[in-house]
Amino acid sequence: MPEADFFNKLKQHFEMQLPFVAYRKPILIGNLGTVTAFLQQDDYLNYTEAFSESGFVFAPFDTSGKAILFPENASEKHIFEQVVSDEAAVTGKSQKGQISEEKKSAHIELVRKAVTALQAGEMDKVVLSRREEVGLQQQGPLKLFNELLKTYSTAFVYCWFHPKVGCWLGATPETLMKLEHNQFKTMALAGTQKFQGSMEVEWGEKEKQEQQFVTDSILENLKASGIEALEISEPYTAKAGNLLHLRTDIYGTLASTAVPRNGSARLANIISALHPTPAVGGLPKEKARKFILSEEHYDREFYTGFLGELNLQKNMQRSLTRRNVENLAYRTVKKETDLYVNLRCMKIEAGKAVLFIGGGITKDSVPEDEWEETVNKAETMKKVLLK
Repeated sequence: MPEADFFNKLKQHFEMQLPFVAYRKPILIGNLGTVTAFLQQDDYLNYTEAFSESGFVFAPFDTSGKAILFPENASEKHIFEQVVSDEAAVTGKSQKGQISEEKKSAHIELVRKAVTALQAGEMDKVVLSRREEVGLQQQGPLKLFNELLKTYSTAFVYCWFHPKVGCWLGATPETLMKLEHNQFKTMALAGTQKFQGSMEVEWGEKEKQEQQFVTDSILENLKASGIEALEISEPYTAKAGNLLHLRTDIYGTLASTAVPRNGSARLANIISALHPTPAVGGLPKEKARKFILSEEHYDREFYTGFLGELNLQKNMQRSLTRRNVENLAYRTVKKETDLYVNLRCMKIEAGKAVLFIGGGITKDSVPEDEWEETVNKAETMKKVLLK
């Protein structure tokens, strides 16, 4: 489908106040990406708990909340192929000086309180966040989505809307998990510094420690959820927009003898083991979650939740030969789940964009430095908002 027709479809659906999601996965090789849309044909609010359905899922940070599903069989699907250039340097007016001293002081004090708890041994790590509002200057969500597509080629970029929930956009660098047939992949992502023209950077002990916390916790949880033959890469520097992170890739196989035996139940088991990851919550998981819910004083909603394709069919076909050219038995259908952590995101409401920004805190964190990290992260979204 031509790009103009694709966006016209989205515009018509949005004007009719019907649910939709449009998204593009990270472009890893070349500069061509597939942008996909699910246009739900009614405004019913569908949920999933078993993760056994097929469609697009959108889940909140708080695991007591319900995950929303746009069912594949109740949606119209469209795609277009997009040509994307390399990610550009950050441009546009900075709003660093427009953040009130009151909000800055409140976040620094929150980090200071967390460091005290960490130094007392109450937790190993906790991820703290804040909200920031930016005026939209008459930019609609579809225009913003198009700008995100053009700007962030290596991120999972999306625009999600439901009239009973709201409108969210994002460009997230972090995979929660990918499961294709029985092959599993995830990542541990932690540590942040601003990209200044080179990937050859030094990481401090605080960032290395945080990264190790995340990796160790993910591996421990996966072993208990039915993933075997686990392999990990060495930590390496990965670029996401104008930021650099420490990243470790984790691979494994879904054990055929894993309990429960039902495939969808095993998927729910893996999601439960991973979400929320230490990169968005902390360690130990429950203690960090309680600290966040009691001390952040706002509802994260879908920020640091997860989203993506759920149990979508993928046709696999062997190379055709004279012997099997008419033998359709060589074609197999596999289900693929591809989920991302909802970072670098915004919620559109009342003519403004609400940004959500956070960072991992350890006992060695410096509160003022953690504030600056959130300021740098906020520029990922401001890059398109302030054009």
